[in-house]
Amino acid sequence: MSENRVIGNKNSLPWHLPDEWAHFRKVTDGKPFLMGRKSFEAPDALHSTYKNVILSSATPESGSPETVYVKDISAALALLSGEDTVFVLGGASVFLEMLPIVQKLYLTIVHAQVEGDAFFPVVNQDDWILISSEFHEQDEKHEFSFSMNVYERKNTG
Repeated sequence: MSENRVIGNKNSLPWHLPDEWAHFRKVTDGKPFLMGRKSFEAPDALHSTYKNVILSSATPESGSPETVYVKDISAALALLSGEDTVFVLGGASVFLEMLPIVQKLYLTIVHAQVEGDAFFPVVNQDDWILISSEFHEQDEKHEFSFSMNVYERKNTG
C-alpha cells in the first residue's frame, strides 16, 4: 500500500516495482492464494501455481484445476482449512474481512502519496509487532522507494 493506504486504481496497481514482485513470488511460492474475483482478473494479477481460491457470487463455467471459486469467506476458509499458510491478495473488501483473523501481515509500504480508488484497511498498530523490514531505494526500475515489512499479531491472551 502507499503511505495514503492506496492499493489500486482502476483495478490495477498504481506502481511497478519489479524487485518487490520478485520478493513476493519467492515468499508465496507453492502457497495458496485467497482473493476476490476482480483482483484475480486484474491485468497485473499474480496467481498461485498451487491453488487460487476466488471469492465470487458467480462461478465461471470453465476454470483450471488450481483455481476454485467460492461464494463467501466461510466457504473459502473451509476449503483452505488444511493449509498451514494462506496468502490473502485482496481486494480491499477481502482485506477488510480477513484482517481481524490473520496472524501475519506481509505489507509493502510504497513511500509515496498516490491516487487510487481502492484502499487497504486501517491497521491498529497496537495489535502488531514489526518483525522484519527491508527498504528498497527508488532507482531506474522503481519509480518509488518502498519497504517490505512483515508484522506478527501480538498475543492478546
